[in-house]
Formats: sequence, C-alpha cells, structure tokens
Amino acid sequence: MQFDLNQFLTKGTVPASREFAFDCDNQDFSGFRVAPPCTVHFEAVHRGDKAALKISLKGKVEAECARCLEPVVQAFEIEQGYLVGLDELQEEFCELPIVGRGLLDLNELARIEIELQTPTVLLCDELCKGLCPVCGKLRKLGCSCELQQADERLSVFEQLLS
Repeated sequence: MQFDLNQFLTKGTVPASREFAFDCDNQDFSGFRVAPPCTVHFEAVHRGDKAALKISLKGKVEAECARCLEPVVQAFEIEQGYLVGLDELQEEFCELPIVGRGLLDLNELARIEIELQTPTVLLCDELCKGLCPVCGKLRKLGCSCELQQADERLSVFEQLLS
C-alpha cells in the first residue's frame, strides 16, 4: 500500500489515515516470523509546512528461544512517529521508504519498524536455563552431566572478579 506524501504536503488539508492488514507471509525477517494477523494503522496530519506521520502496528512474532530452542510467541505493539517536509522527499537518503515521486511505501515502512523494534534475542522465559553444553538436553528437564572446570590459566581473572 502506498500513500502519496507529495500530494498530501502540497494539496492536502484534511488529516489522512489508512488501516490495513500487513502481509506477513511474503516478508523475510532475520531470526523470527510475524504471525498473521498483523494490523497497521497509519495517520498523516499537517504541522505547518511539514507532515506529522504516525504508524502503529499490532501483532505477534514467532521464533525459537535463543537459549533452549523452544518455540516462542511474543505479542508486540509498535508506535513510531516521523516529521517530514517536501525538502526531505527530494533528498537522496530519506529515512522513509519513498518510491517514485513522493510515494510512501507503507508495507515497507511497517516491515522496517517491525525489524528494528523486535528484540534480537527472544526468550521463552527470562530465567530459561537453556541447553546443557555437554549433552544438549534441556536443563529444565535435568541432566546428570558435570560441567567442566574452567581452564586453570584463567584463574587469575576469577580472582579479579571476587
């Protein structure tokens, strides 16, 4: 979905808004997946010669726990604002995904916000013990492995920490 930001800044006087379902299936995220439905609400309001833009997203991410590899589902609510003028639309490196002549790509903006605001490390629980480094079993299920002692050459650092 696209929003004509150029036209809004030059001819628009009434606030504009769009609401749509973000197509999560065709998106490639690093380390997680966005579960449908993911809703996007976009607003544009005039602020003098600039436009105040606000994008709000609501949905769930699915991933593996970074410690134990169990499935994790985490809800998210993202809200981000921008203030943009006509001069920024002409810049070579605009922070917004502008395509063509002042068209704001709302799908790409939603994808960018989800990517930037989703934690890089997702955990099933803050106290997750993860996997045993010896046998690979879940530590919460218990294992009889003994952890190896640290290298004696590193004992100097242990003394510094105590």
